[in-house]
Amino acid sequence: MSPVSRGRKNKATRKRNTSGHPGSGHIAVGGPQQSGLAAFRSMLGPVERPHWFDASITRVLDGADVVLAARGPRELEQAAAELLGAEVHRALRQEGEGLWFDWWFQELAGAAAARVRDEAVADGAWEGPWRLLHALTSIGSPALTAKAKAALGHAKKGLDSGTARRPDWLRQLPRITATGDLWEMRDAYGTRFAVIAGFRYPGDTEPSVFLFDIDACGSVDLIDAGVFDSVEQAAVAWRELVGELADGAQPSCVESPEHLHCLVHWDSGEEMCRGTESRNRMDNWFRARRRLHDLTDTLRRQRTALPAATSLFHDLDPEPMVEAFTAWYTGRHGSEPDHEAVEALAGEWLTGCLPGTLHAASPHRVRYQLTLLNDMMIPDHPITIAMKTTMPEWVRWHGEQAGLPDQLIDHTVAAATGGPRTSADCGPEEDDTET
Repeated sequence: MSPVSRGRKNKATRKRNTSGHPGSGHIAVGGPQQSGLAAFRSMLGPVERPHWFDASITRVLDGADVVLAARGPRELEQAAAELLGAEVHRALRQEGEGLWFDWWFQELAGAAAARVRDEAVADGAWEGPWRLLHALTSIGSPALTAKAKAALGHAKKGLDSGTARRPDWLRQLPRITATGDLWEMRDAYGTRFAVIAGFRYPGDTEPSVFLFDIDACGSVDLIDAGVFDSVEQAAVAWRELVGELADGAQPSCVESPEHLHCLVHWDSGEEMCRGTESRNRMDNWFRARRRLHDLTDTLRRQRTALPAATSLFHDLDPEPMVEAFTAWYTGRHGSEPDHEAVEALAGEWLTGCLPGTLHAASPHRVRYQLTLLNDMMIPDHPITIAMKTTMPEWVRWHGEQAGLPDQLIDHTVAAATGGPRTSADCGPEEDDTET
């Protein structure tokens, strides 16, 4: 065992644990039918149904009449996304456990079907839950969409055939497809990505674009998402989200899906939250993964598939980076840096590094690295001390390799010395308490 580590696995083979990334405060969420964490818990006994489900589902169904104002599939989809988003956002902020969102979605679909049948018999307010069920087929993952469709079939038994078909555009909801048109943007540091994808309903109706806003400074996280009328509108929204680091960013056509590693590695199969996600992010909690599936399906049919997912935690060779930094440092200072400290810095830097971000030295990435160092290293060990001492020059070297302007390099170096967060930080506020 390394004298520096607190019982860590070898860096070349260790993975992030299922309860979240070390130092990142991530929370595992999702559904027990799909989650590896739930599979582990099932060995210990049955998973307890979360207590918040009933009240939450009732609130959604009682408010389902809001979807009746929708004049087409896109408006209905958005109204439903916001209706569900309000509840998953509330659960994330107030419950803190039992965050089985996929399970909750399935129960919501079943409860909506029951509400339709009950209200149809009583000649009551069945149409809101009926339209909501159609919307669920547009925003749920393929597995969740299958559950929503089954619930629709159950609900339909309470309606006569003519009523069940009105309006005709309801049947378009599950058939939204990606066009295959893609645009990309990156912030000044190269660690915050915007991927904008075109979508349409059958017959080229109601075209739109979907924005994926992804941060890769540490774990690869979807920070925000949303539907927009045009590429230009999505680009403006993304620049506002990111701030000054995206002021000069302009959307460009994606020349090759190989540029889209950020999409592949965000959708890692584990659903993780920081616990501070914005309401808008939670409005798109289900829809973002569905849109990624739709996009992946279209690109595969067009024979331009997304790059294969590869482990970001295996087969890492830090020596080329160690040698290059050592040569730079020696030329700058006239003496070599602590070799063990540099090896440890390189190992941490490479672990989880998204392709294309090798030298992307942002303040947010540096803060993430320092958090890992503080959480996982023995604080008073000589190598730990040497790593912290070397960190400012380490990130300066990376910034120079990336060709960053001096002003941005200085911001990163300031972060490495423990300076306060500034407008030049590219990541989300970890202590954001937006409600």
